[in-house]
Amino acid sequence: MVGNAVWPNDTQPDIPQRPHSRTPAARSPQISIVIAARNNTTYLAETIESAFNQSIPCEVIYADDCSYDNSVSVAQKYKKQGLIITESSWHTGVCETRNRGAEIARGDYLLFLDGDDILPPDYVQQHLDKMTCNTPFAYGAAEAFGDYSTLWNAPEWTEGQLWLRNFVNTSALWNRQAFETAGRWRNKINTMWDWDLALRGSRLGTPVRSTAVLKYRQHANSWSANIQTKYQKRQEILLPQMRRICSRLSIGSIISGRLPDFFPQWLSAVSQAVNLINSEEPVELVLFDNSNNVDTLCKIRAETSRYINTFETIRIVSHPDKFSYKNEKERRDKTARFMAHACNRLRNEMRGDIHWLIEDDILVPLEAGVNLMTELTADRIPPNAVSGCYRNRHNESQLVGGHFDDYHIVKAFTDMGDKICSVDYCGTGCLMYWKDRTPRYWNSHYKNAPAHDWEWCAQLKSASGVIKMLPSVHCGHAKSPSEIIY
Repeated sequence: MVGNAVWPNDTQPDIPQRPHSRTPAARSPQISIVIAARNNTTYLAETIESAFNQSIPCEVIYADDCSYDNSVSVAQKYKKQGLIITESSWHTGVCETRNRGAEIARGDYLLFLDGDDILPPDYVQQHLDKMTCNTPFAYGAAEAFGDYSTLWNAPEWTEGQLWLRNFVNTSALWNRQAFETAGRWRNKINTMWDWDLALRGSRLGTPVRSTAVLKYRQHANSWSANIQTKYQKRQEILLPQMRRICSRLSIGSIISGRLPDFFPQWLSAVSQAVNLINSEEPVELVLFDNSNNVDTLCKIRAETSRYINTFETIRIVSHPDKFSYKNEKERRDKTARFMAHACNRLRNEMRGDIHWLIEDDILVPLEAGVNLMTELTADRIPPNAVSGCYRNRHNESQLVGGHFDDYHIVKAFTDMGDKICSVDYCGTGCLMYWKDRTPRYWNSHYKNAPAHDWEWCAQLKSASGVIKMLPSVHCGHAKSPSEIIY
């Protein structure tokens, strides 16, 4: 037997054991510093020496990206100190060069260094002091020197909101397993490699900030020499582009069982919308089944099996919750509590960076995912949440969304026109939002009114969050499988 079984008493006589002469010393974590560079003759020696002059011993690797100056000759002068050199016969780019250096590194921890930057003597130690076995990487500030000087401070992780903008520089200290699991360095838009890697690595645990400060050299030939041009490009084009490339989408829905025959049409529309997004990251589907019907559950399983090529994972969370009520007020109260509970459960189950809630009676248009995702990732500071628009099936003259007046009374839209607008509240029928930039918990009531969606939106707005409603994402609301209102 194994596991928690209790072994019977051993009937054999005890065998004397010889005492150990000494306890083996625990192996210190090996640190590998990978210097990746191309044509950095002028500054390379100073960079290499800063790597060797760390307060703790580190393996130092120089990965050359087909330099045509004297960079390799400079590096070879440090081979007696233990420098490991790897060369390339052709220009492969910084990401491939860093990965090539990482492949031959023996360290449990990896630190990447550009060929013109400098590590202060206690840089690695300060990072290492913050690492645990569950920390994917440690990061810190960077101080520019050379042609101009400034300090790029780094916030604590809980305050940073990495999806807004990058604050993790190239020379973070990486747990090697996290680096490999995240997918190593990759070149998607020929810049922002450190942000791309940090976003992927942050899914594996909670990164930590240390007090280490990188010396980040600025000179005429550096990548960031024209800081103003770089800044404008990032704000206008590159920030949204990188967000769309890196973000993972989770789609969640609460299956009530009210319209079981509508589910195939619902899922077909969702699948087409997802395919049109053409996400580079995998998309998951999480269904919270509250139908309390075995036949409905079987139909859901059979239908979802047809879409295994659209979604990386499809998970059905069964929750046969039933409640009774004596009057309409009690029904509304209990329904609101259930909806809040279900949304909290979905939030916990959905693992993506972006969550898209689609109610089981909402028919999304083909372009819904593309339009919502584009708006949610746009601009220097994107909105916290975006919503499609759809009619209230109990009051068809109103859309589910609008504003609160000064007395917190809901003023629903009756028509939106054709312009995207900010709203105080929206429903969960077609709602897409950033997981880490929105309220963590759904509550059931808003100002004593049973409305989990109003309360969630009010929490977001009270924290200066922004919710936008898109008239281009005009959804149908099914009263029955054959009657859909627009």
